[in-house]
Amino acid sequence: MNRIYVYSSTGNSLALAEGMARRLGDCELVNMARCLERDEEASGETVGLVFPVHAFGLPAVVRRFFDRLSVDGGSWVYLLLDSAGMPLGAPALAAKILAGRSVAVRAGFHVAMAGNYPPLYNPPSGEKRQALAERGEGALDAIAESVIGRRGVAVPGRHLRFLSEFLNAKAFEKTAEGDRRFFVDDGCDGCGLCAELCPAGDIVIEAGRPRWRHRCTGCFTCFHWCPHEAIQYNRSSSAGRNRYRHPSISPERYRRWCRS
Repeated sequence: MNRIYVYSSTGNSLALAEGMARRLGDCELVNMARCLERDEEASGETVGLVFPVHAFGLPAVVRRFFDRLSVDGGSWVYLLLDSAGMPLGAPALAAKILAGRSVAVRAGFHVAMAGNYPPLYNPPSGEKRQALAERGEGALDAIAESVIGRRGVAVPGRHLRFLSEFLNAKAFEKTAEGDRRFFVDDGCDGCGLCAELCPAGDIVIEAGRPRWRHRCTGCFTCFHWCPHEAIQYNRSSSAGRNRYRHPSISPERYRRWCRS
């Protein structure tokens, strides 16, 4: 049996993990965000850790998950990260943190996917979104061959690890209160989906509107998955931005994933 642990906020990493599972066979997918309140003892012929690059390093949820993770010594562990551009030293930083927990990473991979961080750019839509998704899916063939064959692959970004460590730490110093920039427009009907999906438990519904509690990790799950596109961020830089979801991950599928 193979096991893949996944953190995914807009479906990119989940789509990659599902693609790997199809190729590996006999594979269990586990949601990292559902493992944060317990020690997780991972085992399997292979153990994959799949997540996006956030702020040139690890998402806050992934760091919390790693803090309570142990892996059976007989498992072959690999990393699969995705980002819109250069991941800098994020893969090597992940490997270092895991090494501190006596988890040896045998291979590290990176796949370029669509960017989805609206404060910096407009996420792709239409044909461009589809093309990027298909390119990411196609990259999995070679990765799966390496995992099936247990071929060690050097974790990328070793020489940039310290830069990622510094930038990632700086970025998250004020992320928790960055949710002050979120607000809702008149399209909000108080459905509560944002509170249900938030991996950090940052949102509560009060008087039919979401309230952010300053535990934000900057993942923008609420922004992208709001069914009415009523959640907005920063009236100046993010006005009119596209909502992004991986084209193969439906809202229903993502909602089930968040509950799993």
